[in-house]
Amino acid sequence: MAFDIKVISKNGLEFESEVDSVTLPAKDGYITVLKNHSSLITSLNTGTITARLSGSNEKIIEIDGGFSEIKNNKLIVLIN
Repeated sequence: MAFDIKVISKNGLEFESEVDSVTLPAKDGYITVLKNHSSLITSLNTGTITARLSGSNEKIIEIDGGFSEIKNNKLIVLIN
């Protein structure tokens, strides 16, 4: 069960894919987003985004903070 993610920095699109889950460094601790997650906007701390693709593949992205929005099975992450 997958949903779409886009990670965007000031330099443009850093990552775009269909993923099974994403773990984000939210303000109050790490959160994991799955398909059909309720709508949420949150600020992000410095840390690691872990995107789990189909199978056992993962994409790791180190960030220095930012914001994320999940809505209608689409996750947009704006990073510093």
